[in-house]
Amino acid sequence: MKADVVALVLAGGRGSRLNLIAAKRAKPAVPFGGMYRIIDFTLTNVMTSNIRHVGVLTQYRPTSLMDHLGDGDAWDLTGLRASLQVLPPSLGQAQSDWYRGTADAVFQNLRFLRNLQPRDVVILSGDHIYSMDFRPMIARHRETGADLTIASMEVPWEEAYRFGVMNTDDDGNVVKFVEKSTERVSNLANMGIYVFRHEALLEELQRNCPSGLFDFGANVIPGMLGRRRIIEHRFSGYWRDVGTLGSYWSANMDALDCSTGLDLAAWRVRTNLDGRNQIYQAPAGLAVGARVSNSLVSRGCRIEGEVIGSVLSPGVRVGRGARVVDSVLMHDTVIGPGATVERVILDKDVSVGANVRLGRADARGGCNGEFPTHLSDGITVVGKGTSIPAGAVIGANVLIGTEIASERLHELVCVPDGGNVS
Repeated sequence: MKADVVALVLAGGRGSRLNLIAAKRAKPAVPFGGMYRIIDFTLTNVMTSNIRHVGVLTQYRPTSLMDHLGDGDAWDLTGLRASLQVLPPSLGQAQSDWYRGTADAVFQNLRFLRNLQPRDVVILSGDHIYSMDFRPMIARHRETGADLTIASMEVPWEEAYRFGVMNTDDDGNVVKFVEKSTERVSNLANMGIYVFRHEALLEELQRNCPSGLFDFGANVIPGMLGRRRIIEHRFSGYWRDVGTLGSYWSANMDALDCSTGLDLAAWRVRTNLDGRNQIYQAPAGLAVGARVSNSLVSRGCRIEGEVIGSVLSPGVRVGRGARVVDSVLMHDTVIGPGATVERVILDKDVSVGANVRLGRADARGGCNGEFPTHLSDGITVVGKGTSIPAGAVIGANVLIGTEIASERLHELVCVPDGGNVS
């Protein structure tokens, strides 16, 4: 079978800066925007771009991601002329170190590309929130005769150090590329979206990976400068790397206001609703006296209290007199009567008891005592399957671990700002 274009989605990331919510699932499998997963955005873009053959490169805790992908039918990637194939590591010795970099991940799966013999290969990350039709980028790549085309966008100068950045000439040729540097080289950021001419990709991977150079941004792209033609393709829409708890929470809040550029309805994002039988859940229901404002409430939710500026995944319950503000609540969480939940992220199956005070909407300063670089935005996070006992008072920038059972509940009665329970 031959394909004109093949997409490879890098979906093996561990997402360590997402801490608890990515501890037991691959980062692209993290729920987002109520009923979606992060990888849904990339796969919807692939579908919209009419790319019919996709390889998803998995690694870290791939089970929930693989269950979500299924056979690819949710994104029209099944049938005689389409396919979605999960590609786990074939080399490596340690569970978290099978793929030694982004280029190595592709290098280990060259057989997949050789079988399809594409003209061009689109390489994507599975953990970004954006909407993009790749066809104009592919067309420009071919018109210019480039070996590599890199999607780029301007970012604030104070954030440029977080990205690979590049300088270009008047014709859009990349003349300098620096990976994540504190030098003020440029604010034109690499989005991690690449179109490679197939033969050029094979040759560059053979040149780099056997020599221990395993990363596109750090090794392959800088090594191509002066030898290959690299051009940039400018993007100006909404794009966010949700790699931190703060950026994840902020992106969910962006989904509540389409003026931010994140418009879930207009983007027509596809997802697989088979998980937890979401497809069979009834529409969301509001009891008499309930109030919901500026919120995203998914199917199967039951609201008796008040929900303001929040994102609720399927099956969430909010009890009478409870109040949920500026929060992200994943599947089947339960908020007890009279509880107040403000500026929090609750993973699946969390139970919050009656009259609990969890998080603070006005909290901004300080940081978490154990993970100061992960939590400093005033957000409190509770791991999957944990129960918060009735009457507990829990502050801001708090991390509470996963599946904390009843015998540990006494530790959750009062947790100050920046505290941890694991």
